[in-house]
Amino acid sequence: MYEALVRHFSEYTLGFMARTGQPALPGVNRQVIARFMAHGFAGAIKAWLDDPSVTKDDLVESAVACAPDWWTSGSDPDPASQQRRPE
Repeated sequence: MYEALVRHFSEYTLGFMARTGQPALPGVNRQVIARFMAHGFAGAIKAWLDDPSVTKDDLVESAVACAPDWWTSGSDPDPASQQRRPE
């Protein structure tokens, strides 16, 4: 299951980077970025599932705190990927 999550998040991250039109990072391989992000997200989910004291809010807040600025900038133009945020 872990590897399936990693594959999913890796593919999603590559697609996200392509859709957002973020400027290319000099000398940086986007495949490596995608795998790094994917393992981080999968690891955070595993930590959440392994420890009943970790709440869903803990999971989300921690993942957002670790995400790079370009990930949380809200510049994803794909409406299907945007979630409604509580007011």
